[in-house]
Amino acid sequence: MTVSDDELVVFDVRPFGDIPYMAYIDPIDQQRALSRMEGIDEPCTREKMLDGETVITRLPTDQCVFMEPAKIWHGRWLNQYEHSVFCPTEANQKKCNGAHADIWLSAAPLDEANGKSYLISFIGRKTQYPGAPGGYGHLSSYASEIIVDRVISIEVASSPED
Repeated sequence: MTVSDDELVVFDVRPFGDIPYMAYIDPIDQQRALSRMEGIDEPCTREKMLDGETVITRLPTDQCVFMEPAKIWHGRWLNQYEHSVFCPTEANQKKCNGAHADIWLSAAPLDEANGKSYLISFIGRKTQYPGAPGGYGHLSSYASEIIVDRVISIEVASSPED
């Protein structure tokens, strides 16, 4: 294809869902994100045989998209049913609740901590590319996700706004 100086080739780089295509590690998932066609598998889904049946599974976030290097995080974590909001201290947010949700916290080491607000410090990795406006967490409604690798400290907050 030859393009003249006054022609502009435009590529549709909108994501599959809300995560940009370049966020995906596997080039096949990047292509899936770019295609966004009916019948095309979602990025990071894989077929697997389970008890003789073909099932579709989803890769964990850190095997699916690029992550930033691990670092120490401090802040407030609201962990409720289908809701895991993290508000970093450095964000200096007045409120940390579902209405101001931005970061989904995947805290597998703390699965039993549910229904409360916590002050937490941990080592974790954040998704390198944000979704716009969502793409991660429950119903893909969070802009970013942080995976907890190791908890440093955690305590129940004395009040919801601490």
